[in-house]
Amino acid sequence: MRRRYHEVMLELGDAIIGATYAEGTWLPNVDALHERFGCSKGVVREALRGLEERGLVEVHPGRGAKVRQRELWDTRNPHVLRACIERGPEPDMLWQAIQARAAVECEAAARAIESAADGDFRLLLANIEAMERASAGPEFVAAEVWFHRTLALLSDNALLAKLSEPLHGVLAQIRRERAPQRDGATIRHHRRILEGLSSRDTELATESILGYAERLSDWVGARR
Repeated sequence: MRRRYHEVMLELGDAIIGATYAEGTWLPNVDALHERFGCSKGVVREALRGLEERGLVEVHPGRGAKVRQRELWDTRNPHVLRACIERGPEPDMLWQAIQARAAVECEAAARAIESAADGDFRLLLANIEAMERASAGPEFVAAEVWFHRTLALLSDNALLAKLSEPLHGVLAQIRRERAPQRDGATIRHHRRILEGLSSRDTELATESILGYAERLSDWVGARR
């Protein structure tokens, strides 16, 4: 049931974000969705609860599920964010995601330069070395995610780190899917970011973070 509920939830979520079901309209009722997906009504109700948790619908007992306005969609959820990037109503969503992470990372870098120990930056080097050793896409993506996650955590501000956490996996996956030939350049950009951090040069670190954001936008075709 767990896997089937997730499949139904993702399909409905994609339909909502892709405007098959417009904002402010009602989804088909449980009986209709049960027939459409060929699953139990319990699976449908679980899927609707999942959509509600992600801010996509508001469930009204006895009436059904109503699609919420896009401003209320929880783009902190990676599935929602990825769907918004791929088929959502805002064509610049990918560019927004890249810029949002860069803004957080510039602040995180400044804080890390001020307070992190030299040994902390070796964690970032280990992530880069893991990217260099990666023999498959998922391994490269995982190492890249950990680089950005570690950078955020080195800010010594857990709330700041949480702001960018949902973005790392989505952006790394999209970069690897759309521009796999850029692995080498991606590594070079990350080494440049580390150079700024380990030399405690805030200007260089900021320039490198923004530079990678600019190149990443170009590689993945992010619209502005």
